[in-house]
Amino acid sequence: MSNVYTRNRNATGKEYYDIATQLYMELRRVTGNPKIFPKRTLYTDVVPMLNSWHEMRNNLTKAETRFPVDEYSLKVRKEYLQRAIEAGETLFTQMQDCVWAIDSVTPDRVEQFGLLLIQELKLLRGMKKNAKIQKPKQ
Repeated sequence: MSNVYTRNRNATGKEYYDIATQLYMELRRVTGNPKIFPKRTLYTDVVPMLNSWHEMRNNLTKAETRFPVDEYSLKVRKEYLQRAIEAGETLFTQMQDCVWAIDSVTPDRVEQFGLLLIQELKLLRGMKKNAKIQKPKQ
């Protein structure tokens, strides 16, 4: 058991990648179930949501490959993080639209997906806020 208070704990390692992977698995579980998402919604609703997830993950990966050693690389890293946040918000809006438009998609069925997405967006916003120039280790 850790001696660090819960309020003082930070994301360690690559927690945002783990949550993004869980988010993808939950998205596939929900959208792959024809009882929740009928096949007629595949191209109009499911594919755009998967594309938004891929965009979020790709921008997160691009941000992680940038090591901010100067102002420019810090700016680029923050831009990639902002794009990842925007893609996550788009994904959240797309799922809300599905809840409103498709009768078989209920809030109870997509609750875990929503909780994971909120957690991921919180981590991404924290990463963007805490991004700063780092000195390379010698």
